[in-house]
Amino acid sequence: MTEDEGPRGRIPCAAGRLPPLGHLVPLLTRPVPFLQSLADYGPVVRIHLWRRPVHVLTTPELVHRLLVQDAPKTEKGFVFDKARGLLGNGLFTSEGAFHLRQRRLVQPAFHLDSIRGYAALAARQAATAVSRWEPGRPVPIAERMHAVSRDIVVESLFATHLSDAQKARINRSVPVVLTGFVRRALYPSALLEKLPVPANRRFDSAVRELRAVVDEIVAQGVRRQGPEGMLPALLLAARDEETGLAMEAAQVRDEAVSLLLAGIETTATALSWLFHELAEHPGLQEELSEEVRTVAADGAVPWSDLPRLERTGHALSETLRLHTPNWILMRRAVAPLRYADAHLPPGTEILFSPTALHRSPRLFPDPLRFDPDRWRQPGDHASRRLFLPFGAGHHKCVGESFAWTEMLIVAATVLARWRLRPASPGGLREAAGSATLRPRGPQLIAEPR
Repeated sequence: MTEDEGPRGRIPCAAGRLPPLGHLVPLLTRPVPFLQSLADYGPVVRIHLWRRPVHVLTTPELVHRLLVQDAPKTEKGFVFDKARGLLGNGLFTSEGAFHLRQRRLVQPAFHLDSIRGYAALAARQAATAVSRWEPGRPVPIAERMHAVSRDIVVESLFATHLSDAQKARINRSVPVVLTGFVRRALYPSALLEKLPVPANRRFDSAVRELRAVVDEIVAQGVRRQGPEGMLPALLLAARDEETGLAMEAAQVRDEAVSLLLAGIETTATALSWLFHELAEHPGLQEELSEEVRTVAADGAVPWSDLPRLERTGHALSETLRLHTPNWILMRRAVAPLRYADAHLPPGTEILFSPTALHRSPRLFPDPLRFDPDRWRQPGDHASRRLFLPFGAGHHKCVGESFAWTEMLIVAATVLARWRLRPASPGGLREAAGSATLRPRGPQLIAEPR
């Protein structure tokens, strides 16, 4: 371990740096254990991605300060710079005043009245999806959760339905895009993106395909003349405050791409982990199933009764703690920052891992144990200051309430109708190398209740 000294303060550097890669090998092969290990160095530690120094915050208090109090002194950082060039300037990647303006434009799509309407759509889509499962046959749960999340997001936000061809195009493109943009953000030179190698060709093709199908979805939503609060109508009705001009078609697509990717991936990944954990904990699964049947025998829980799914909510919170989908996020200082004894000048790249923070033994005893009982009695970690599955501050996920509603509805629908167990022995693993941590493990067997 070495340290920076001088005006920046003393900042430890993590061991294991390999020239010219820096710390890329552990970050890409065992990302969460590596990021967890950095807490042993202190609240701020330096790593290198190739030759680029990046400073990692390892305590939830400092991360919350970065995201909330110090938000005006930061921008999103080099990973988002790369994503912006690849995926457009939607909410996921945009900055500053432009981001705030765009957020206000799409916010009505996530107001309470809108989400209440989405709940009925989500219940119908979930019921249709799980009715097709075959008793006693393996269920590729990650694939099924991505499919149902995709259909719920498209029907709810875009007021349209997907053709089978469009579903196939989204299924092909989204995983490639989410893996590829992380890889490209870590390239040491943009010249590598130009090489005519298969990985680059697949990624470029997937981005084109995703943009094309999103253009079709937005156009379909406009033709169907969905409610004014739905996304196509909101985006197309938006006007620039200074010029009065409508939003350009490319920006409409960028916002739609951002919301489609976030709406599918995060929710589907969390639900996949939830059902894998419940299959490994049959007693808890039965408890949740009984709770669901008490509220609604067929699992079709009315919007007004969703708060009664208290234990199911605990299990979802525990899933988001232990398996936080968005495992790594970044910021860049645009003004001097100080964290503990570390002085970070403008231009400093800052990284944090919500997943690693949520596995801190200081906050959660026996942190790798799946235990929804942690959430029975709210403590400091449940205050939302230290629990950050959807971020914090003005970049907090705009669709958080929508995501919680969807996850509760899908969970209730499955638990009321099916009993899940692993198809074969073997533990779960986290799939590294993508923007989210997907589960890898045995498929699940579904037996009717």
